[in-house]
Amino acid sequence: MSENNSKKSALQKSFKIKVPYTVLQKSMDFEFENLSKSLKVPGFRPGKVPLSFVKNKYFKEVLNKTSEKLVQEEGNKTFEKNNYRLAVQPKVKLLSDLKENVDLEAEFSFEILPNFKLQEFSKISLNRYISSISETDISNVIKKLHNDNKVFKKAPADRDAKKNDRLVISYKGFIGKEQFEGGTAENQIIDLGNNSYLPEFEKNLSGKKINDEFELEIVFPKNYQAEKLREKKAVFQIKINEISIPEFLKNDDELAIKMGAKTTEELKTKIKNELQRYSDELSFAIIKNQIIKHVTSAYSFDLPPSLVLREEEIINKTTNSSSTTGKEKDKKAEENIRENAENKVKIGIVLSEIGIKHKINVTNQEIETELARICMQYPGKEKEIVEFYKNNPAQMNSLKSPIFENKVIKLISEKATVKEEKISSEELNSKISSIEKEMSSHK
Repeated sequence: MSENNSKKSALQKSFKIKVPYTVLQKSMDFEFENLSKSLKVPGFRPGKVPLSFVKNKYFKEVLNKTSEKLVQEEGNKTFEKNNYRLAVQPKVKLLSDLKENVDLEAEFSFEILPNFKLQEFSKISLNRYISSISETDISNVIKKLHNDNKVFKKAPADRDAKKNDRLVISYKGFIGKEQFEGGTAENQIIDLGNNSYLPEFEKNLSGKKINDEFELEIVFPKNYQAEKLREKKAVFQIKINEISIPEFLKNDDELAIKMGAKTTEELKTKIKNELQRYSDELSFAIIKNQIIKHVTSAYSFDLPPSLVLREEEIINKTTNSSSTTGKEKDKKAEENIRENAENKVKIGIVLSEIGIKHKINVTNQEIETELARICMQYPGKEKEIVEFYKNNPAQMNSLKSPIFENKVIKLISEKATVKEEKISSEELNSKISSIEKEMSSHK
């Protein structure tokens, strides 16, 4: 058996293996013997099927199976001997014909992970923002809960629509004499004051009564989401079908019972704990962003081309390519995608290396906890979600990556040089918004 190693590039490698036919034949003979003992063939007693019959009938099948096994075994020996750390599954090309008295030859082409030195965590400087929950924060949540739990009763026929009322309307929108796409609706629900429609549209619904019919002229703003409607003049024919008046719970005690708490104080405690948990998550997200930035700028090494290409494909699938027009814009978009893909691969490699060095693993309990968290987002569909993940190993395995990544980030943050600063919840949210804007600008 021999190996011929050739280097294509820093991380792209290949080698050839050769298995003499005598070795292949010996392995095949072993398979034939096993088959002769287990085969059930009419005319022969169990375990007494002649080897000559087995070889004649199953030669090709055994040759294929044994060749595949030996190629893989020889490849694995070479990987182990050279301490190759594979970036992706190797490609195997058979160089010889699969037939009697022909030596088995194959070529392995693959990419390896780069070698690099991990930096000391203590040299990483981080800012940890700590936000304590105020009475105002709790009060704001209670106000929102009161609003979320309001009910509506139909308004008298002569009552004018007011802010916070719920209207059911029908409308048709025209640009010139033509109705435009998305400008028509029947029995559309709209809550006045929620700012879900254009301000001019909602403003003209106030003061109207049930069965009122009227026309409204609007000019779409420059930044309107539908590009083809920007700065276009439209006329809407509107009819008010229903008006409902909101009714709120009487007090906080009634709200507490509605939310499954015994008293207002118990509800406030639950709200405070939930806000604190959310605040801690935001604080961790900011720390994570700082660490990701550090890894991106502090490390420089060759990246496996296949991993970068795969990441580019993922980004392309989630990016609206139609948002860029013209060759210069397309080129810039491609450069951004390439840079994002390279950064993601680099971050993944570094964090993975840290996790391996510090023996970080994801437990079954952690996966189950994450699955339970996902189920909470879809009330009533818990069983379907659990079955989906349990029946799809790849999807279940996908839960591991973010858990592993966060455990590595936590380890780094615990060993880094961290400066703590107390800020309000508004400031914390503002910092998260800034990070989100920064991230979206790089897409």
